[in-house]
Amino acid sequence: MAHPRKILIADPDVESVRSLSRALRQKGHQVHYAQDGSRALELAVLRHPDLVLFDEGCRLLDARTFSQILRTNPRTEDIPVVLTTASLDSDKVRLLRDGYLKKPFNLDEVLSRIEHLFRRGDAAKDLKGEANEIEGNLAQLSIADLLQILGMNRRSGRLTLTHGQESGEIHVGEGRPLNARLGAVEGDKALFRLLSWNEGSFAFTPGPPTARARINRSMDDALLEGMRHADEVARFLPQLPPRHTRLQLTPEVALPSDQHPVTQQVVELLGQPRALAEILDLAPATDLDVLSALTTLMQKGVARIAEEQEERDTGAPFLGPAEIHALRARLFRGKTSAQVAVAKVFVCGSGPGATRRLLASLPGLVRVAPDPPALRSGFGTLGRLDAAEMLRIDFCVLPPSDAARPLWRPFSAGAVGVLLLDASENALKVAEYLALDARMPLVAVGLEVPERLRGAPAGAASVGEDPAEGLRALLVQALNPAQPSTVRIEPPPADDPEEADRQTA
Repeated sequence: MAHPRKILIADPDVESVRSLSRALRQKGHQVHYAQDGSRALELAVLRHPDLVLFDEGCRLLDARTFSQILRTNPRTEDIPVVLTTASLDSDKVRLLRDGYLKKPFNLDEVLSRIEHLFRRGDAAKDLKGEANEIEGNLAQLSIADLLQILGMNRRSGRLTLTHGQESGEIHVGEGRPLNARLGAVEGDKALFRLLSWNEGSFAFTPGPPTARARINRSMDDALLEGMRHADEVARFLPQLPPRHTRLQLTPEVALPSDQHPVTQQVVELLGQPRALAEILDLAPATDLDVLSALTTLMQKGVARIAEEQEERDTGAPFLGPAEIHALRARLFRGKTSAQVAVAKVFVCGSGPGATRRLLASLPGLVRVAPDPPALRSGFGTLGRLDAAEMLRIDFCVLPPSDAARPLWRPFSAGAVGVLLLDASENALKVAEYLALDARMPLVAVGLEVPERLRGAPAGAASVGEDPAEGLRALLVQALNPAQPSTVRIEPPPADDPEEADRQTA
């Protein structure tokens, strides 16, 4: 049986303390009580509690001073201090690294928060030794908590993070953040994005710093700034179009000569139509600075939604609501989930030229990097497309060489289908495996289904030159694998979108 935890409650409101103490004791915790900050400090030194709940109404010592005094004593420096407050002041809350609890108390919320802090404390103890590695789930221990622990213990090493199909890393040296990477993004920009992840897994590998320093902040400053950026980004995003929407400069609008450097970055990127997500990835500035500049440009009429995006938005979406629900259910194996579902689609073409044409012609597709490494290596993810609010499509490629064949099965696991761009031997070799062996539906874009792929178990179809039409046909066929094995989907007249839906459904 685990030893009971000691919790110190500092609060002048006796009635509030009484109900909270009862709930904590029922959970097996020992509870100590102080009516003011001075007595709380005395008990903290004498009893060394595992946690302090310190109310903002305490006299003689305020919560911030109380916490600062604890931090100066090696015996008490690791004791978490949670502010209890009836009036939420975000600036005051951010000064306390262990957060707050809102009054009147929701006992379930209080108990959950306390258990979370104890888990964090256990992880901190695991990281005390220089050689210790640690791994776990972000739902139990947040990235901010992990970094705070690493900062308090002045650790050095690499924190690897995984969230769905995405992965990132944060390098730490002597308790300070040195660099962060997420895809092609590095530095503060990547760190602030990673701090918003609340699901996934983590692994910390200790060792001397290996990354070149791109972040010049203390750990506390990085975490506070990350919180501020998250709040501001959440405020800006509803004012802008969805992330897959393509934007461009408004023709014949005069641009000011004395542009802010971030505004200049955004203006240069808008020289050609780009998705909002692509602008965020390519601009060197942080997401908050880019969104702020872009919002101003759109409010002044300097930037606007691209014409081809407006045409696409007035037409039919890739999938209807029922189809999106069905595809998400399939990807999550029938289970409901609040996560974004990722549908992996493989692209088979004769080489980088074919895949580049697809990347350029499919509206809303955002490359993982300006020049995706998968274009050169023939292996990996090319780009992503937000097909719906909770559905993302990843476009991937496989190398056709026989030496790379052992990679095909593990990397293609869970994919929903294949887009065939030409009838070259390399393209057909990979497509044959995916359609016949892995039993995925296949859609040929701009060509007839080759003879050797006809009769594919999950179906094979042919569409015209439009990649968007091919993608929709593939997703629909992934939901209806019992359709005829080889069909020809003719593009409908441009002025009859209802007929288009009927023919592709």
